[in-house]
Parts: sequence; C-alpha cells; structure tokens
Amino acid sequence: MPRPLGTERYFQALPVAFDFVDFGVCPICFAPEPRSREHVPPHSVGGSVITMTCENCNNEFGSKYEPHLRNWYENAIGKVRLSGKTVPGRRSVGEYLLRENASGGFVLFQHGKHDPAVSQILGEQEFEMSYEIVDATRSHIAAVKTAYLAGCVALHAIPRTPRADALRAELLVARDVPRDQKAELGDVARSIKVARSAHEPSPGEIILMAASDELTESAMVISFNRVFAVDWPFDLITGFTRRVD
Repeated sequence: MPRPLGTERYFQALPVAFDFVDFGVCPICFAPEPRSREHVPPHSVGGSVITMTCENCNNEFGSKYEPHLRNWYENAIGKVRLSGKTVPGRRSVGEYLLRENASGGFVLFQHGKHDPAVSQILGEQEFEMSYEIVDATRSHIAAVKTAYLAGCVALHAIPRTPRADALRAELLVARDVPRDQKAELGDVARSIKVARSAHEPSPGEIILMAASDELTESAMVISFNRVFAVDWPFDLITGFTRRVD
C-alpha cells in the first residue's frame, strides 16, 4: 500500500468474508426494510451488491459523491470541452483517462462519445480546453461511505460505538447537503485515510488487511479492487491469526 514520501508498507490479508448481508434496516440511517441493492464499492468502479440501503441514501450518495470517486479511481478528466479558431462553439470531448506508460510518462486517452469536430480542433496550433475538476472532498466521502458499508458487512452487524455513531452522523450530514453546496469532511471522516495504487484492477474484490509492522497509523485497511484502500473505519478488531492468500 502506498505511503507518503514514496515509501511502502506491507499488509497481510485477514480471514474475513464480504458476503451479502441484509441488516433489515439501512446501515447508514436505520430506515426499516431497505430496498436498494448497494454495490460496494460503487457499481461504476466494478463493485458487487453486498448489502441493502434505503432509496434515499442510495440515490443521494450515488448522485452527489460516487461520480467523483469514479473519476478519482479512473484518473479521469471529465466533461472536457474544446474550442478553436476554425470551429465555432465549444465541442464535447467526453472525458480523458490519464495513464502512465512504460517509460514513466503520462498519456491522455479519449474515452466516450465526442464531437466529430474535436479532431479538427486538436489539429490547430492553439485551442482552449475546459474540464470538470474532481472534488477531492466528495470522492473522499464516497470512499469512506464505501468502507463503512464494507465494515458493517465484515462484522455482520452495524456497530453502535461512539466512533461508529459519530461517523454515521457525518455521513447523514453529507447525504443531506444540497447539491450546489460545498461538502465538508467531519472529524471522523477526515481521520480515515484513503490511498490509491497503480495495481491492475480486480473488480469486486474486497480484502480486509492488517499492517505487518507495529505502526498505529492505518493498522487495518480495506482494499477495494486492489486499486484503492481505506482505513478500517471503526474501532480496531483483534484475534485474526490466519493469513488468507
């Protein structure tokens, strides 16, 4: 797992299954009889259904936060528009995906539908580009919410500890933030670190991992698709002795 300053840490997989669990209530807001199939991680990044949430939580997080997580996950530059001197107006490019090549350089790949005039604009010596910037706060909230749900499924229970209660309260505040209002991280969400690797994706794979060292920071993490990892969001759990390869 990556660490700041380019160093690495080593983690061991723990014997925890992330099989489907229906808690009978929404694990985020406790609304009874949730009917929305919840992909963890989100469906847009290859997740599988492992629990149920209420329609409100599913829709609000899905529309306000998960698109930013997907763009962060894909290293995507979204809603790109180009304008040039020979073509009138701004033309849609779709999105660009940022990828690293074998020599360590970076390449932009066009992805999705685009205006046929884009090629002509790119052939000009000068052109203007506008694009949507990933909201790091919203992508972080989506990642934390993903880890929260995965943690509940791993425990086969919805934790009712002070830390879990505080995190749920922060998630509900985030859920109810108006779409045009800036999202803010609560104290618990801010303390939960999110990291991304350059590993080839393994869609749908969720693994609970424990650090091999004795550092208290990020002692346990949940790995999603082998691409990003989030700190275990609840109080640390102990007693795991068998490694799962």
